[in-house]
Amino acid sequence: MQNSPESGQMDDLVATYEAGDEDARMADESNRVEWERTLDLLDRWLPAAPARVLDIGGGPGRYAQRLQGCGYLVTLLDPVPKHVRQARARGVAAVIGDARNLPFDDECADAVLMLGPLYHLPSASDRALALSEAVRCAAPGAVVIAAAMSRWAKPCLRASRSQLGDPGVCAHLLRILEHGQDIEGSTFHKVSYNHDPEEFREEVARTGLADVLVMGVEGPLGTEARVDPSLADTAIAAARIAEARAPHFSLHLLARGVKGVGR
Repeated sequence: MQNSPESGQMDDLVATYEAGDEDARMADESNRVEWERTLDLLDRWLPAAPARVLDIGGGPGRYAQRLQGCGYLVTLLDPVPKHVRQARARGVAAVIGDARNLPFDDECADAVLMLGPLYHLPSASDRALALSEAVRCAAPGAVVIAAAMSRWAKPCLRASRSQLGDPGVCAHLLRILEHGQDIEGSTFHKVSYNHDPEEFREEVARTGLADVLVMGVEGPLGTEARVDPSLADTAIAAARIAEARAPHFSLHLLARGVKGVGR
């Protein structure tokens, strides 16, 4: 990864993902709403197969594998060696790399996905660099689709876990709401960022992408469906209703922009 004041923290974050099991988390029933709603939006926004897709920060390759099964030509990049190995085991072309310095040619993709990197770039300049790299690799007319975490959904998350009686959790929550991150928290929280939806839209629009949309993924019931997966169908229906009207309440946001000719 590039050298920066946060490089040590980012190394710690990679170690956290190496020690964890992101692949199992994504497959768990408690994650069904996030999975299905992300696919809803990807199916709506992606060009027809066999388009060329870069999956930046693609983790263990579950989304990439699904897209390949639909006929897309997918290349995945992730900073976590474990994730790259898991993606390759799924038959996905995968490389280790940094979203801020992509090892791909200009205008090489019909769609660029960034479904994870912006979560872990608390510096606005680093987020701008990652987005500009995605735009560089996008061909004219291509879509760039990026994910962010919404700071305003955090109270719902903590309430669903019955954690609001803990003063430490409440102090953490207030720091997230005010600053978008918690520099006094764990390694994960120090190198995590939570957006306001309008802030997210502006960051994506500043890259020069056109027709920028920001949608909520899980909707207002997504946190409860993580605790009680029997609510998933209702949560998905509510998320579709609220996606544009109330994106704030979703744990995750998805932004889509289109690269114009001459960019």
